[in-house]
Parts: sequence; structure tokens; C-alpha cells
Amino acid sequence: MPLSHFNVLKQFPAERIKARSVDKIPDATLWDQFRNGSDAAFIEIYEQYFDRLFAYGMRLIGDESLTKDGIQEVFFDLKNLRKKLGPTDHIRFYLLKCLKRKLFRQRSGWEQRRADLLDKEGFGFELSHEQILIDQQLDTEKMEELNRAIAELSPRKKEIIYYFFYEDLSYAEIRELMGMDSDHTTRNLMYKALAFLRKTLR
Repeated sequence: MPLSHFNVLKQFPAERIKARSVDKIPDATLWDQFRNGSDAAFIEIYEQYFDRLFAYGMRLIGDESLTKDGIQEVFFDLKNLRKKLGPTDHIRFYLLKCLKRKLFRQRSGWEQRRADLLDKEGFGFELSHEQILIDQQLDTEKMEELNRAIAELSPRKKEIIYYFFYEDLSYAEIRELMGMDSDHTTRNLMYKALAFLRKTLR
């Protein structure tokens, strides 16, 4: 029996995309190689995450030029400051956090424009079959219904759905990225987002 829309959403955590290959170096090892001066490790990190960072930056601010500039500045800073960087076992989360901070600083009058993320147009994204890896269980019509429901979410709810199901981040990481008070608050927002989708898809 095909899964319902909501069961598909609940299944995502086990099905989330992970950029893997049999030869992929563990994040902690690759990061330490980079911190210890390996240019090859730096290039590997850049090539592995540039496209994902670009897609994320565009969702945040919708400005291609600012997004590309922000990514370049993030990697420029990383290379110049690598001897001062601490260890990490989750490079993607570290880079997302750096880019978000960089983009928010770049936008003029950000504190006033921060409201952009709170209006109905903020943080747009759609799920694809490639992202959820269950195309045999979710046909095109159901995918379109799911994406229409996601489009009705508030930007904050879209953002948390994106981080959890697409970027594979933990509640603690999401809390840090979104500037929320606690993991409990973060879980509540996720619950409200899923509850809205479930109600809409009914």
C-alpha cells in the first residue's frame, strides 16, 4: 500500500540524503587535514559543498551575486584562519552556519530586513524525488500536493522542515542555526509544521 503523505514525511529521517561515496573521508579526518595545512583537503571541502551552500544561500536571501560572494568569503576566511579553527565532525553544518552569518551581515540594514524571513515569501524550497529517494512510493501528483502544502507554511516552518529533512541536521544544530531558545522550542516548531502539513494534505 502506498504511504500517505504524512507517513512519507515521518519516514524522511531514515531516508534523508547523505552525500556518500565508498571512499568518502570522514568529516573529522578531512577537517583535520585541512586545519593542518592540506590544500587538497581544502579543495575537496570546497568542491563537495559549494553547490549545496549556493542552494542554501539562495533560499535564504534570493540574491545570486550576494550568495556567491558570501560563499567565497566563507572559504577565504576558512583558509586564512584554519590554524585557529577547532575540530568538527559535521562540516556541512559548520559551513551552513558560517554562510548564514556571513549573508546576514552582508545585507545592508539586516536587522530591519530580517523581517523578510518572516513574510510569506521567505525561504522557498520544494522537495524532489532525488531529495527523498522514495520515488517508487510517491507519484508526481502526490509530490505536487506535498510541495503545494509546503508552500503554504510560514518561512520559519519551511526553514525547519528544510534543515531537518533535507540537510539532515539535529534539533540542537537547527536550534543554533535558527537562533531558537531551546531544543524543546525547536521540536515544538517542527511539530507545528508537520501538523499543518498533515491537516492541509487531508
